[in-house]
Amino acid sequence: LDMVLEFVLGSVGLEFELEGNHITIHGHVVEDQDALLRAAARGYQRALNTFPAADAAPGAHLSQAWIAEQNGDLGSAIGMYQMIPSKYPGYPELAAAEYHSARLYEVLGNWRDAIQHYDRLAELKVDHDFHAAQRLGRARCTIELGDPKAAIFQLQNLDLHSPALDDDEASARILVRARANNARRDYTAALADLDQIDQLQSYLVTSADYQRNTAIALEGLELFGPAARAWLAYAERAKGTDRLTAVELAVELFLDADDESAALYAIRFGETLGGSGKLTALRGVIDERLGLVTVQTTSTTSDKGPAERLERAREAWQAGDLSATYSALGPVMNDSRGLIEVDRAEVLCLWARCLDRLENLDAAIDVLRTNRPQLTSLENRMRLDVVAADLYEAHGRFDEAVDAYGGTYR
Repeated sequence: LDMVLEFVLGSVGLEFELEGNHITIHGHVVEDQDALLRAAARGYQRALNTFPAADAAPGAHLSQAWIAEQNGDLGSAIGMYQMIPSKYPGYPELAAAEYHSARLYEVLGNWRDAIQHYDRLAELKVDHDFHAAQRLGRARCTIELGDPKAAIFQLQNLDLHSPALDDDEASARILVRARANNARRDYTAALADLDQIDQLQSYLVTSADYQRNTAIALEGLELFGPAARAWLAYAERAKGTDRLTAVELAVELFLDADDESAALYAIRFGETLGGSGKLTALRGVIDERLGLVTVQTTSTTSDKGPAERLERAREAWQAGDLSATYSALGPVMNDSRGLIEVDRAEVLCLWARCLDRLENLDAAIDVLRTNRPQLTSLENRMRLDVVAADLYEAHGRFDEAVDAYGGTYR
């Protein structure tokens, strides 16, 4: 009955639950991808329980492993892939199981385990289409294990015996060669490889791996500014803790290039990722370079209220003292309690003008855009609009200035 219901109802897009003498039928929610994956996993498991020796059983294990992979459970996925060599030796699916096990071990950074499964794949007697992918994957692991010279030799053999079928496949191989050249500290050769990928107009130029190798090569050649920008591009594409690490490297390189404004931009991006103690320390370095660190001569300095700090900021701005204006407004931006709305609007306007000079226009506009809805008075919102338009005009962006006067900041 269970199998009949699954086939009949599944054929028309329905699911069921069988409890005792009761059958509950309901439809799929197509938008719920997780639910569909869970339903598929249950279906494959029921089929395997019922027909464990069927010819389609290895394929069901592959599908289960793929579902686990989509759910981010790489350990379980590897375990499911490895059920195939243990239960179904000699089946065609064995090659896919070994390849995907190796690939996931790569993702996990278990290079030796990955090589073990790539080598098993190479030794298989079944027909498969993973020959080139196996050699390329093994070359990547060889680099990570500290032998880039051997990896380049493996890549040369791959090109000799299995030429790339198209530009994308060729680009993938060249990218691994660039990684090997970076590991050999031949940064000029690595940049030449990366340029070749660009010339092939490959989609890989937008990948995290491409940006990471570009950053490493540029940094190796002491091209600090371009290297910092490449690390930021990598941070935008990477995942996990690698993102903040890349931002920290970018800030350090911008400072090496004496580009404090770009370093501030990178720190603001890092803060959107959650920030770090290192970024906080680097912000202190930038403030010191820009002369924004003030020495407190009395213990009452830190106790000044928002209104007094705003007055000091007004005076500093009138005197043309940008650093004093910035220093006075910083605590007010964090806590403006006690200020009436017109004063809060003035704080935002002055702060935006400081950011425009110390960081960039986008940072200034972002402050105005974010805080504008919090102002209840139309007159105060218009104060922000005038400043936004003024800043746009100063940068020659006249169409955007017109929109800003109407309360729209692009």
